[in-house]
Amino acid sequence: MTFTYRDTREFIPVDADKGLDRLTGKLVQADTDAPAGYTRLPKCKFCKNYMEEAANIGVCGASAMDPKFMAYGDMIAVTCESYAD
Repeated sequence: MTFTYRDTREFIPVDADKGLDRLTGKLVQADTDAPAGYTRLPKCKFCKNYMEEAANIGVCGASAMDPKFMAYGDMIAVTCESYAD
């Protein structure tokens, strides 16, 4: 499966449009495809508990809150205890 740089652990953001490739040290565009073998960064949009309601906006199905916690698809979920691949 191919991911954009912004969806990998090997991407270090510099601004909203570009960043550094952690492995090569080169400046890359965030929305270009990352090379094969790069590690997918845990984000809400990749979680089984994420339920998208509009473009890139949804709720966390694992949330114990009522109403459910609003989540953005691009929200990084590295520390989320409810993240599920």
